[in-house]
Amino acid sequence: MRAIVHFVGLDLRSMRPNAKYMLIPVLVVIVPVLLLLGPYMLIPAISGLAVVSAPSSLFANDELGRLDTLYTALGIRRRQVVAGRYATCLLLMIALTVAGVLLAPIAALALGTAFDWATAAALAAGSVALVGIFLASGLPAYFGLDPGPLRIVVSVLHVAVLTFVCVGWAVPEVRTALLAWLGDANLAWLTLAAFAILGVLMAASTALSTRLYAQRDL
Repeated sequence: MRAIVHFVGLDLRSMRPNAKYMLIPVLVVIVPVLLLLGPYMLIPAISGLAVVSAPSSLFANDELGRLDTLYTALGIRRRQVVAGRYATCLLLMIALTVAGVLLAPIAALALGTAFDWATAAALAAGSVALVGIFLASGLPAYFGLDPGPLRIVVSVLHVAVLTFVCVGWAVPEVRTALLAWLGDANLAWLTLAAFAILGVLMAASTALSTRLYAQRDL
């Protein structure tokens, strides 16, 4: 466990020099989503940055700085690298989802629109499940493949699905039906289901990534 916590610290430190560049995708996402789709969609949009930009940034840092050699020198085993990277991505996803939940009511107040915390919480749970599915499906490609077009395809597919979700929300009939369903949904069960799905998929994905990463010649 200590090695995994140490690795998460290394991951976060490796992102620090380029943290200011994260403002670009944040602004690119927040402004159009807020203006076109409303405050609620800030939650999945900001949460989605955990899968759209975080993995590519972390693995690019590994390759540019040859950090895999550093991990070996520090005595961090490959399975611990995998577990640590998953922990970093999950931590970023949770932090970004919370940021979206906190920004949404501020945006609603600024725009003078109504805001319902139960709906926001339900969207947060759904965002965690959706982004978690993306992470679980995408991270094995980063661990199993060298840099190349297949990694790019994975990121493009995630962006396409998130865009589809946002476009669907822009349709008034879809938005009204979804808000009505979220309003009637049992928040506790919805949250439990989201985290259960996330746990099962992440466990399977971590096992696959560990196997693929062990077979790579770094």
